[in-house]
Formats: sequence, C-alpha cells, structure tokens
Amino acid sequence: MKFAKPQTSDPIEGRNPWEPELLNESYKEDGKRSLWVDYCTNSTIHGFKVWWIIVCLLSLYGCGNLIHSVYKKWDREPVVVTFAEKPAPVFTIPFPAVTICPETKVRKKDLDFTTAYQLFNDEELWQFMADEQIAKLEALLQVCDFSFGVEMNNESYADDVVEYLQKMAIPFEDIFLMCGWREHVVDCKDFFKQTLTEAGICYTFNSLSVDDLMRRDQLHAEYEYMLENETAKLWSMDDGYLGRAGEQTYPRRAFGAGRRAGMFVILKVQKYDMDYLCGGFKVHLHSPVQYPRMLNQFFRIPLSQEVSVSIDPILFDTAPSVRRYNPQRRLCYYNHERYLRYFKVYSKFNCDIECLSNYTLKTCGCVPFSLPRSQDARICGLGKASCTDEALSVLEEMDLLHELNRTDNFLEHCNCLPSCNAIFYNTEISQAMFDWRKLAENIHVIAGVTNETELSYLSIHFKVSRFIPIKRSELFGISDFLANCGGVLGLFMGVSILSIVEIIYYCTLKPIMARTRANARSYTANVIKPALILPPKEFGPAVGTRQRKGSNKW
Repeated sequence: MKFAKPQTSDPIEGRNPWEPELLNESYKEDGKRSLWVDYCTNSTIHGFKVWWIIVCLLSLYGCGNLIHSVYKKWDREPVVVTFAEKPAPVFTIPFPAVTICPETKVRKKDLDFTTAYQLFNDEELWQFMADEQIAKLEALLQVCDFSFGVEMNNESYADDVVEYLQKMAIPFEDIFLMCGWREHVVDCKDFFKQTLTEAGICYTFNSLSVDDLMRRDQLHAEYEYMLENETAKLWSMDDGYLGRAGEQTYPRRAFGAGRRAGMFVILKVQKYDMDYLCGGFKVHLHSPVQYPRMLNQFFRIPLSQEVSVSIDPILFDTAPSVRRYNPQRRLCYYNHERYLRYFKVYSKFNCDIECLSNYTLKTCGCVPFSLPRSQDARICGLGKASCTDEALSVLEEMDLLHELNRTDNFLEHCNCLPSCNAIFYNTEISQAMFDWRKLAENIHVIAGVTNETELSYLSIHFKVSRFIPIKRSELFGISDFLANCGGVLGLFMGVSILSIVEIIYYCTLKPIMARTRANARSYTANVIKPALILPPKEFGPAVGTRQRKGSNKW
C-alpha cells in the first residue's frame, strides 16, 4: 500500500487542503450578508445590480422632477376644455330667450319728453313745471340713454320710479303687431311677458318663470321683476330635456335650422309718439336661466327695417367624472353647489347681477330699481346716478385694481365662477329695407295700420341644425396619472409594478421573515454537525486517486 507523497510546498494559509474547490466563489457562505447587499445582488433593476450608483441617483432625480411636474399640472389644472367627439342637434337645447325693449317709453299725450327735458334744463322755466311732469321726467331719465349721465337734481332716492314707468308704459298692443313660432302665427300676449330691466318696461319670450328663477321670499314686495308664469318641468340647465319631453315642452325649442324653424315678430310704433331723444327698439338674446341685462349686450332694430338674426349656439357641457373635483379646481359651479340670495338658478350672469346689487348697496346706500334688492334697501334716485355709475365701473375694473394693490377685491367675495353647464348664443345679423306698406296692400292682417305707423320686422333662427358642444373633461384621471408615472419610471429606471413589489418585499416581508426564523432557531436544541476526520498533516494532501491493482484470477 502506497501513501501519497508529502506536500513539497506549504498549503495556502487559512485554507483546508482537503477541502474541494468550488466552481463559483459567490456561493460560499461568508457570514451573514446585509439586506442592502442581498437586494442589490438579486434586484431586477439594472442600476443596482451593476452598481451604477451615480447613474441611479441621477435617474431618480430626473424621475422625481418629472413626476412632480406631472402631479402639479394635475393638481393645478385637472380639467381640460375641448370640443365634443360628435355634434348635437339643436333640439337638445332651448331656443334663446328674447327680450325686446321699446325705446319709446311714453305717449306724447302723457309726456313730451323732449320738451320737458329742455324746460327742465332752463334755469328760469323749470320752476313753472308741474310736480307730476317733473316726476315723470325724472323717471324717464333713469331709463333713457339720452340723459348724458347728468344729475338733474340732488334727490338720493326714487322709491316711486317703477310706479311711474308702469303708468307711462305704452300698451302691449301698440308695440306688437304679429308674432310667429315655427311657421305658425301665435298670439303675442301668450309668448311675450313683461320684464323689468334697466331700459324700463320690456317684454321677454321663452324665459323661465319668476318662481323658477327668483326667490320671492328674499325680494321686496313693491313690484314684480317678471310676469312670466309658465314653469319648466321637464328641463334643467344641468340635466337638459328629459326623455319624455315632447314637442310642446317649455322652454320652447326648435327642431331645425332656418326661418321656418324659428320665430318672427313685427313691431310697430306710432310716429306721433316717437321721441328722437329716446326712441327705437333694443333686443337682447340670452339663456332662459339668465335674468336679462340690456346695458351692454343688445342690438337695435331700426324702423322700417327687416333684421334677420342667425344663431350659432355654444354649449358648455361637463363630463360626470369632473363632478368629484372641488369647484375651485375645476373652475365652475353646478347649480346645487352655489347659493344665490335672489336667484334659484345659478349662472355667472345672475351671480354678477347679485354682486353688483350688493356692491352698489354697500357703496351708495341704495340699489337701482332694475337690480334685485331686499325689503330694507331703497331705490337710487338721480342724485345717486354718478355713484351707481362709478360702482359699476369700479366693479368691472376690480381685477386690474387688485393686481395693482389699490383696492380689496370685492369679486373674491362674490365668487362668480362660470356655470359647469351653460348656453351662449352667438349672433350674425343681417338687415334690409322692410317695405311693409306694399305688403299691407296684399295681406289683410296688417291692413289696419295707418300712414302714421312705422313697422319693423325681426326674425330669429338657428344657423345650423347640429352644432359641436364644448366639453369639460379630466386632463388626468387616476389611470392616466399612473400611466404617466409608470412611463417615466420605466424610461429612466426600468421599473415596473414587479420592481415596486420587490422593493416592498425587501423592506417589509423579508426582515420580518428573517427575524421569525432567528427566533425559531433560538428555541430548538443544538444539533451536532458531523465532522470529517482528516489524516494528519505530516502525510500531506492526497494526490490523485487510489486504484486497486488489477488481477487476473484466471
């Protein structure tokens, strides 16, 4: 029996010469590894696996910046305004409300406005005017454009101005001659109802009733602002027309474009009642939920002229997914979210009217007769004309003054955001001569007019039968935000949902599992590990393998 030859060189220090070599040193257990080393060794994120620390930090910084910018954009502007995917028919929206105001406010036999105005400006003759004549003149000066804004007297209050305007108003039948709706001649009294505006006594078609639009319990009881009494039972601004709303629903709606699907009206005025200081007609188109304001948005109808108005509607519709956002984030109000003191239906125009009323009362101590007011507020007279005009101007310039830090922004207290669902009516106006006298020779219905009569023709219709609404929708939903964040992380770090689960596992589950195993081992009995008995060192390491000598037993 031959033994292995003694080793000629010293064995490697710290190494058992009898231990077989391993192919991969990484599989040696060199002691307990840290969690960070374990994660970096097994992570699927490339940066950690190859120890590109600098690249990983820069990528993390870029990811954080981009995700933060996406979140800020989502938080600051979560709503985007775009055009809808498909057009909507015009019968899904109401026909516009039409308010017509005659500029001739009074008959000559009741008051000659021009003569009275000239007498009142004369320092010697005005004292010979009757008190009743002066009271009527002062009432008309509040509604006539031809007053130059001059304060005719120093009266601060005019509590009886509406009473005088109603007494002097020209009768309805002396203003409207004929009305038509969708090719049918209708009774004008059934379609146009009296409305009080800053232009005096006007008449409105297709507006909500006073009970649907205004809060009577908050208003004074001295006079009515509107006389419309037909209610809208199957329509609302936020929900539109209900499915069971038929052809004769209210507010009225058109079913197509062109004159045949719209309305027309023939207006008249007597020449002997015309006053060139205050005459003509004003027309204002507005939403049925809006209280009319004739101050800025109107067009005129000249006498003996035919005016054709073509309407291009603009509908703002808000997606249901936007409802969950705060109104200050989506920058609009639904009707139930904003309470107005004088109006039941919220719109930006109604809110602006209420804001102007409150601001004028605060500034001047009174309210113009056409604005809603409470029982304890008084009506401004001619002595407050400059104050009310200044209040209106200051309120219109409030945003600019606030930017210059010159005044408190009263508009912030008003908080008049746009309505989430609103309708606007853009108009295209064409005009031509209306030779009604030749027409009267052939049509009996207007044959009763005389040479002292002047007529005007107004027709209003939709320009197109279908239009494209404007839609408010989410800029980012939850899925869109996650997709943006996931795309940024995937681009910079190669991170996926599995990578995030992996990080959570190494931060939570694995330390808990390791601690649980350590506690379990501490309660088990010590197990004696088997040991390999090696030959003494003086014999040296085994060289080669032993082989049995071959023998041939044969």
